[in-house]
Amino acid sequence: MPALFSQYRKGEGVYDELYDASGVRPTWAPFVQAVESLGVEGFKRRWLQANRALNRNGLAYSAWKDSDHEVRPWELDPIPLLISSADWIAASKGLQQRARLLEAILTDVYGHQELMKSNILPPEVIFSHPGFCRSFHRQRPPANHFLHFYAADIARSPDGKWWVLADRTEAPSGAGFVLENRLIQSRTLPTVFHQANVQRLAQYFLAYKRAVAAAAPRVENPRVAILTQGSAGPNYFEDAYLSRYLGYTLVEASDLAVRNHKVMLKTLGGLIQIDVIIRRTNSDQCDSLELSHASEGIPGLLQASRNGNVAVINPLGSGLVESPIFMAFMPKLCQELFGEPLIMPGVATWWCGDREQMDYVVDNLDNLIVKRAYRLRGRELAFANMLRNQSREATIKMLRSDPTQFVAQEVVKRSTCPVWKSQGIAPAPIAMRAFAVASGEDFEVMQGGLVRVSAAPDPLEMSILAGEKSKDAWILSDGPVSRISLLQKPGASIELKRTGGELPSRVAENLFWLGRNLERADVSARLLRATIIRLTSESILEEQPETPALMRALADIGQIDAGYGVDEIRRQLPPLETALPPAVFDASDSFSMRAIVTEIFRLTTRSRDRVSSDSWRILHRIDKSFTPPKVGQWDLSDVLALLDDLILDLAAFSGIVSESMTRTQIYYFLDMGRRIERALQQVRLLRNCLIEPTGDLTAILEALLEISDSTMTYRSRYLADVQMPAVLDLLLTDETNPRSIARQLVQLLDHVNALPVNAGTGLFSLEQRLAMMLLNETRMCDVTVFRDGEDLDPNAPLSLLLQEIESLLPKLSDALSNRYLVHAGLHSHLTEFRL
Repeated sequence: MPALFSQYRKGEGVYDELYDASGVRPTWAPFVQAVESLGVEGFKRRWLQANRALNRNGLAYSAWKDSDHEVRPWELDPIPLLISSADWIAASKGLQQRARLLEAILTDVYGHQELMKSNILPPEVIFSHPGFCRSFHRQRPPANHFLHFYAADIARSPDGKWWVLADRTEAPSGAGFVLENRLIQSRTLPTVFHQANVQRLAQYFLAYKRAVAAAAPRVENPRVAILTQGSAGPNYFEDAYLSRYLGYTLVEASDLAVRNHKVMLKTLGGLIQIDVIIRRTNSDQCDSLELSHASEGIPGLLQASRNGNVAVINPLGSGLVESPIFMAFMPKLCQELFGEPLIMPGVATWWCGDREQMDYVVDNLDNLIVKRAYRLRGRELAFANMLRNQSREATIKMLRSDPTQFVAQEVVKRSTCPVWKSQGIAPAPIAMRAFAVASGEDFEVMQGGLVRVSAAPDPLEMSILAGEKSKDAWILSDGPVSRISLLQKPGASIELKRTGGELPSRVAENLFWLGRNLERADVSARLLRATIIRLTSESILEEQPETPALMRALADIGQIDAGYGVDEIRRQLPPLETALPPAVFDASDSFSMRAIVTEIFRLTTRSRDRVSSDSWRILHRIDKSFTPPKVGQWDLSDVLALLDDLILDLAAFSGIVSESMTRTQIYYFLDMGRRIERALQQVRLLRNCLIEPTGDLTAILEALLEISDSTMTYRSRYLADVQMPAVLDLLLTDETNPRSIARQLVQLLDHVNALPVNAGTGLFSLEQRLAMMLLNETRMCDVTVFRDGEDLDPNAPLSLLLQEIESLLPKLSDALSNRYLVHAGLHSHLTEFRL
């Protein structure tokens, strides 16, 4: 074998994807030769590039965890799984048959229930199912499909045949990760990828879009929403990724409301009807009126679906058949409904509710895997861990106590595939999630899938949670592969638009607060940098007259202990040089620099589908890089370097917003948040430094110019003559200075005037009046009269003006929130409760 694969040894007693009895399989031979031509170092370099791309894109199983503020990193193995065209055609036929079978079962269970009447499917199997709800019975599925999207976890047995490990019919996840894996993999090995004639994934997503369009009730160009669990959900990255790729609106339950049995999207411009909902949440979490009282679902969704006003796909209740108990009945059901055997068998399953099968399970318990008969999404890992920690006798006692609630399955020895490890390429067990979408009377299978490296025989969700590697699956064509695009064909007419009125209020709120936190981070970083520069200079702290004012400003915004802002208390506290670095990175303090950066990342993640790729990469880099060194001593010099990088990254983000963001409501709310916060922070900075100043006024004014990034502008106008009227003009009333308070207020008024308002009244809104009042107060200020110490008293006109602006800016923020961003309260619940 060549160098890269020289250490590879096939596993014993399993099917090896790379080797057969005579050596490298024909499917793999061209790939191995092409990869070997890169050399060991070249391949390592490609692998590092792929990891960097994944890191830049922020790919993670759970994009944001409110509980521990951590994400699950996504690891992509650089060696794909290669599958021949003939092999995949045979597997696809089995997957198509299985999807049709599961849909037929759902149609019967929610329809005439002939399978239960004839006892082919024991009634207790259905009526004991926690996912079976009478509200789902007799519903009309969109386009007569109970399954629009289907996925199956499959693996090879030792003889090389594919076996189904589990069915996924509720809201199958993973297709978005397949897309990202393919994007990274094709860029890592571009020449190898094209030479291998790999089948494209786009064909599946074209069928996906056709299935969605066909499900729409009486609408040619339907408005489609992807209903996500939210940023705290494990699949949020995928939901956001698919919404961007497919062009659908990403929504949470709070974004939707039912009016007159129609589902409406709450936007800044009013209510807009939704025609199709691609459901990513569990069925019981979709309607808080008729279903789970503990969920934050959409009250009335089920009734709207019954009336045919909205298509919910997969239909509510479709997850019924993904429970392991159905695996025990699949061969019999296939024969009964289709008159043929299963093309792709499922893993052998025994239901403990049958006495003979129960006896078999007890006698062979050491060689079987015990599972709950009915799947409870998200709880499999806890149950598996419990079984591992209890004795055989305790397990048997548990099974006998309620046998209908448990099944046992044989252990499938999964095939092995080459995996890149630090010591070289080695075999590792794999499983694969395959995807299918309804297409006419049949299903179209994706030419690829989500491959997981998983040593344990657990469901793939557990492998993902454990952070194990994934792989791209290459289905190889026998000839050249034609190019496929999701874009419309040339010549198709389209209505031109220049509006953004479809922005959900929740997204606007996230962007508004993202803007505020970005400016809070920028001002705080500049103020910290100016202070640290003085702390690390040749002069001692007491010799720098502007330092007390800077410390007072830092204390006012919560970056240091409030005591440092008072001379008498500061002398009793630890030196600022010692206290400042830990305070900057104190994540438990909501005002610290690290906490602000964390909040920026959280809000960015919640708006992932609305943030450009370059913007995301900048803010993701900020979150990853703004951390203290993990080893060794670190001090003010390390903090200063991190602050320099942070300020540059924030400036890069501002540049993207300024030059690349279309002036729609997305831009307005992001920028209004920035302008309000920048004006507010500038007012506080002026108040802390100029009202009753301590120290030399000239030094304080120079520090103000430095922090406000206005030193060069001032010097170009006035050279080295630093005087208060000129500084106040530049930082307070000069509308040409991007950092002045007046400039923020001008832009705020422009944005407020661009928002949707009730034009029929002919009156200015509250937020318009507040914005005009703020700008007029600032424009009426004559800075030339502020010259001596009396003008810096707390009751002097300058102080009163700053107080007025500081009091009106939060009122403007509240007015915007009350009109556009506030959501309705909790919904009431009306349903039966299961005890």
